[in-house]
Amino acid sequence: MEKNRKIRIGVIKADGIGDAVLASPFFFGLRQHYKHAHITAFLSPAGKEALEGLGLFDKIEVINPLWLSYEKKSLFERWGSALSVLKHVNKHHFDTLISLRWQDRLSSLILSFSNARDKYGYDVNGAGFGINRKMASPKRNIHETEKHILFLQRITGKKYPVKLGFALSKQSEENITRLLKKGEVEKFAVLHPVSGHSSKDWGIDNYRNLAAMLAKKINVVVVGNKTDGDIMSIKGKNIVNLSGIITVREMGSLIKRAQIVIGNDSAAVHIASAFNVKSLTVFSGAADYKEWGALGKNSYIVTKDVPCAKCQQAECDRGKICLEIPPEFIHSIADRILKNKQKHNIIQYVKEDELF
Repeated sequence: MEKNRKIRIGVIKADGIGDAVLASPFFFGLRQHYKHAHITAFLSPAGKEALEGLGLFDKIEVINPLWLSYEKKSLFERWGSALSVLKHVNKHHFDTLISLRWQDRLSSLILSFSNARDKYGYDVNGAGFGINRKMASPKRNIHETEKHILFLQRITGKKYPVKLGFALSKQSEENITRLLKKGEVEKFAVLHPVSGHSSKDWGIDNYRNLAAMLAKKINVVVVGNKTDGDIMSIKGKNIVNLSGIITVREMGSLIKRAQIVIGNDSAAVHIASAFNVKSLTVFSGAADYKEWGALGKNSYIVTKDVPCAKCQQAECDRGKICLEIPPEFIHSIADRILKNKQKHNIIQYVKEDELF
């Protein structure tokens, strides 16, 4: 791909907030390498909130890929959505079109049927028959950001460093500063109790108990959506529940100021990584923390080894045994992190009766 010509590049990455943050190193490198190109990104609404304003794109177009929805969609809805995205993308007649998804066939099909000159992407189960710049299937046990960086290296011939980004705005900064000042909140922990898949969720009851423990020594701010289960029940002395009240960017501004962020394998801990804020992930066995864990020396992960680990299921039919981790244990680790006494970033939880 020519480096110094005003080529038209399109990139499809329409996943959630956390995935957008993990893809940001790819976008930083792409922008740096192709300074003169016109780059259009096709992002989800949440992805746009996460990345717009970082100077990565000339244009962002929001798409709603129903085949990636956390809600179950019919075959007709998923294929119809893919066709709609394809028509939208083909209006641009890109010189180069890139799809970063390696997990699903419809993303490969969109790339195959696109009218772009050069098509970079993965051939998933034969759906990439029309891709003329096929990428080798990514290796497992390497982090998602590293997969993206290797993808970029295949395009540019150069390996760029990992640089995470999350976009804030003047408005989000001012709103959170004002909100914290009004509540006289200085030092605080952020709890993000939910994720896109139930198999990743430690459970509202656990977070409610954890919040009560933390609130004895530090203010606790809960973030999420009001519709996220029973999240509004997490309340009490020194606990502020902002679920459904603040925007995505305001959540970023809040996390930037936190002493620690605690959550599932989801957006909040990845945003914390972008700002080098301490985080603790209660990591489900549904995924591999080596591939999806929050990055950086300030990112800590608690995990439990179970036979069915790395199942990659959105819903669990085995009682989520990988998340049978008591709040007292998570609280003890969080306390050690806050006191700078936690030596290891990966902590394996083992029940006492399983040690003997």
